Amino acid sequence: MTDRVLTRWLRQGVRYGVCPLCRASHKLDREYVWGFFDKWSMHETAVEEFARAGGFCAEHAEQYRRIEVDAMRSTIGICDVYLPTLERLCEDLPMLADDGRLNRARCPACLYRESGVANNTRYLLIELVEDSDFRDQLAGSSGLCLPHFQLAWGSSETVEQREQLRAVQVAATSRLLCELREHARKQRAEASGEPPGVEADSWQRALWLTAGWPAPARSASLPEGENPYGTRTVNAAPNAPATGQHT
Repeated sequence: MTDRVLTRWLRQGVRYGVCPLCRASHKLDREYVWGFFDKWSMHETAVEEFARAGGFCAEHAEQYRRIEVDAMRSTIGICDVYLPTLERLCEDLPMLADDGRLNRARCPACLYRESGVANNTRYLLIELVEDSDFRDQLAGSSGLCLPHFQLAWGSSETVEQREQLRAVQVAATSRLLCELREHARKQRAEASGEPPGVEADSWQRALWLTAGWPAPARSASLPEGENPYGTRTVNAAPNAPATGQHT
């Protein structure tokens, strides 16, 4: 089995009832943006890389703004990294080709996330085969979102990995389908007096299962606390690693 330190974000996702690879993705975003704010924004090489990319993408720019502006009540850090970014842009614009394409690198936070998700996908496939407890907990949780299921399927290396991955996803998806049918039934007039049950948020989970779980609503500048998603915690694991402020 893979070291539990390496799989802690996957296990958190299972425990919180969200796609474990979505959980890893959200944690990687926090890790990079906090790291950039804390230290990398003061390193010349990192700022040059940032300027070559034309800054962050919209998603990571908003996370950076939340830390700098909402939490720290400052804008000087944004000035420090976007001044060289705009200076480079002013140099590049006069040489713009007819196709309108700027010679930009990719958002560094996106690259960091993609590399980390690839590693976590590999860990997940190993755990599915080697750790029956993890496999059972994932099947009893929400499974993977469809985009990350497809990523994991494409990353699988053995028939056994694909069989276990498919079995887990079928179990999670079938259970959600039953709950969504029950929710739809209770929306009709003849069932209007019935109290809601576990199916009450199935419509929301259907959105997330097919498109991906959104990051926690709380600002990236705040500590997460236990289960920042506000979902029903399932298969709670004893001695789970504590969550720090930045990661």
